[in-house]
Amino acid sequence: MLGHVMVLLVLSMVALTYHAVVFVSYGPLIFSSSRLRILEGVVVVVVFTLMIILVLWTYFAAVLTDPGRVPPDWHPFLDEQHARLELDRMSYSDYYFDRRDPRRPRYCKRCQAWKPERAHHCSVLGRCVLRMDHYCIWLVNCVGLMNYKFFLLFMLYTCLACITATLLLVPAFIDFFKDRLQGASALVVFMAVVTDGSFGAALVGFLVMHAQLLAANCTTIEMYEKDRMHPWPYNKGLRKNLEEVFGHNKLRWLLPVHSKEEKRALADSCFSTCLLSPVASASA
Repeated sequence: MLGHVMVLLVLSMVALTYHAVVFVSYGPLIFSSSRLRILEGVVVVVVFTLMIILVLWTYFAAVLTDPGRVPPDWHPFLDEQHARLELDRMSYSDYYFDRRDPRRPRYCKRCQAWKPERAHHCSVLGRCVLRMDHYCIWLVNCVGLMNYKFFLLFMLYTCLACITATLLLVPAFIDFFKDRLQGASALVVFMAVVTDGSFGAALVGFLVMHAQLLAANCTTIEMYEKDRMHPWPYNKGLRKNLEEVFGHNKLRWLLPVHSKEEKRALADSCFSTCLLSPVASASA
């Protein structure tokens, strides 16, 4: 219930910002007698509308996209017999795997199923999520393999929109304190500047953190594992790390879409692991 309220809150903040910038501050300039003012109004309205479209597009892509689920009856072993034997061995007292190694065989007791490396159980969704990063209440969804790119783009475009709106509304904000802007318009501008300024500043910090994690091919859940394990096995270099999340076609990097080839590559990054056998795992 709280999550759905948060979605409405996000849409309300977007509407507030758009109303303050377009309808209160710069839209009226289009009807001015000065050509320069008309041009200013048109440019701001068009550019800011495109920014808001990107914010909403990436937001709903992150909200509505399944973050990635483990296929039924999946296991990382050579065959079903090996999977059953390994599951039996897990009950032995001498069973050991280095828990610092994210590539170890992992079994989810809640789902009663094997899960790939980097997958984690989400208690809100009630299932394991591939390459789970975290559950985001703003999205009412888990951030995982298939919507991580959309989540990053949403934060990027929202941060840019907040900063842009704050700068555009500075003149109106000054007019508010000089009593040249009054009534409902004054309240809308004041709320928009305070909201956008606060969220913009907060998002800068989140973007910096996720940029560092992205550069190392690490999720927020894996942050502590990464610090204990050197070298980090998933770090393939900056270019390959970016391509793993955003795809090889750089023209689509800034759009919240995945081609069929990109979806297949994302799945392969989770499932194309070295198959294990009880003999190999016993010697680990």
